[in-house]
Amino acid sequence: MTAATLHSSATKAVCVSTDADVLERDRLRIVLATVAINVAAVALLTFAPWSNWRTASTLNLVDNTLLLGFVLTRRDRFLAKLMVFGLAAGIGELGADAWLVAFTRTLDYSPGGGPMLWRSPLWMPFAWEVVAVQFGYLGLRLRQRYGAWGLLLIGVLGAINIPYYEEMARRIHWWRYSGCRMLSFTPWYIIVGEFGIAIVLTLLVRPLRDRGALTAVWLGIVAAIGIFVCYALAYAAIE
Repeated sequence: MTAATLHSSATKAVCVSTDADVLERDRLRIVLATVAINVAAVALLTFAPWSNWRTASTLNLVDNTLLLGFVLTRRDRFLAKLMVFGLAAGIGELGADAWLVAFTRTLDYSPGGGPMLWRSPLWMPFAWEVVAVQFGYLGLRLRQRYGAWGLLLIGVLGAINIPYYEEMARRIHWWRYSGCRMLSFTPWYIIVGEFGIAIVLTLLVRPLRDRGALTAVWLGIVAAIGIFVCYALAYAAIE
C-alpha cells in the first residue's frame, strides 16, 4: 500500500466522520427546535380562549412535518426509526390513557372535544410520538456524555417539561385532572411517573442506532408498557 493510498483512505475516513458529526449536530437542533416550538406555542395558546383539539392537532402536525422533513431531506434513518418507535409507543399508550380515564377517574379529555380514539383524543398517539422522539434522543445524548448522571438528568427534565404541558393543558382546553393530590393543576403521580417515563424512553432507544424498523416497533410497544407501569406505580405510591 502506497503513501498516497494511505492518505486517500485517511481523508475519506475524516470526511465520513465529519458527515456523521454534522448529521448528529443537525439532528439535535431539529429535536430541540420541536421542544422550543412546543413550549412557546403552548404558552401563547393561553391567550387564545378558543383553543381546543384543533390547536393540539395543528401543533402535532407542525412537529411531525419538521421531523419527517428532516428525515427525508437528510436521509436520516435513525430519526426515522425514532419516529416509528414513538408512534408505536403512542398507539400503545392508549391503554395507559384509558386506565387513567376509566380506572383512576382523574383524567378528563372532554374540555378539548373533537374525535376520539378509545378514551383518548385522536391526536394523542402523535403527541406521544413527538415526546418519545424528544426525550428518547435527548436522553441518549445526555447519557452518552454524562453516563448515569445524564440518565438522572433526563428524568428530572421529564418531571419538569412534560408536566409543563399537563399544567398548561387545562388553560388551553386540551384536558384536565381532578380527584387526586396535585401541585397546582398537575397530579403528583403524573410528575413522578414522567420522571420514570423519560428514563425508560432513553434506555429503549439506544439499540435503534444499529437495528431496523421492526425493532423500533416492538421497542415502542415495550415503551408503552413502561409508560403504563410508571404511571401505575406512581399512582399506587401517592394515591
